[in-house]
Amino acid sequence: MENGFQEAPSVERPSWGSPLVNVQESAARYAFVAPRVRGSRVLDVACGSGLGSHFLATRGARFVIGVERSAEALDEPRMRSLLGEARFVRADALALPFFDAAVDVVVSFETIEHVDDPRRFARECRRVLRRGGRFYLSTPNRGVTQWLPPNPFHLREFTQSELIEMIGEYFSQVQCFWQRPVFFPVFLVRQMGRRWLQSLPGGRRLWAVWKAVRPRRIRLGATAWQGTVFDESLLDVPYYRVTAARRLPFLKPTWTVLVATC
Repeated sequence: MENGFQEAPSVERPSWGSPLVNVQESAARYAFVAPRVRGSRVLDVACGSGLGSHFLATRGARFVIGVERSAEALDEPRMRSLLGEARFVRADALALPFFDAAVDVVVSFETIEHVDDPRRFARECRRVLRRGGRFYLSTPNRGVTQWLPPNPFHLREFTQSELIEMIGEYFSQVQCFWQRPVFFPVFLVRQMGRRWLQSLPGGRRLWAVWKAVRPRRIRLGATAWQGTVFDESLLDVPYYRVTAARRLPFLKPTWTVLVATC
């Protein structure tokens, strides 16, 4: 870890060879943002391999600058091939090298759970936004993910209410959206069953057998993506689309997606 940022491994970063579901989830977030940032000056903070930055640039953003602290990600040959559409800068999300009020939009997906000072991160994103600018972010919802195997690369995960409250300290308006909601009673029973099964002798092997016969969309987690840009085949997956938050009993999102306005 350097400068208070826990770097995501390449398996978490959507790129060539990543699990297909990770790429589909990421593409759906950028597809949600794209029509809302046409003609805007966009900063994509913690852009990873640059696929989302490229997507926004080709969907009508005035210009896009991707910010990424990982030299490995910036060095990927496929990222260099995207330079015609977007520009990339190596920098830390907690110390953005831009003037105050420099951009119209900041996008930062799956970042805040990796930083050791999330309030400083939110302040930096607010600082570089003009008055009336918008901040788009996503992060795992701890209300769901606390029941999943822990992610060793996440320093802190937030519940939906915690995230809204914290971002609301720096932005005048906060809208909440969801990605991949689960019916919580069924989800909880399944996760408790997984924990019990894995505690038994030979339980891990039985769980591996179960994963092999699960529905196709779940088994795709073991499928490596071989593409080079976000395309329509990734976007035509309703299961991962970002939707408005709903007040339905027993339904919780796996990811919280916020749109905050200065």
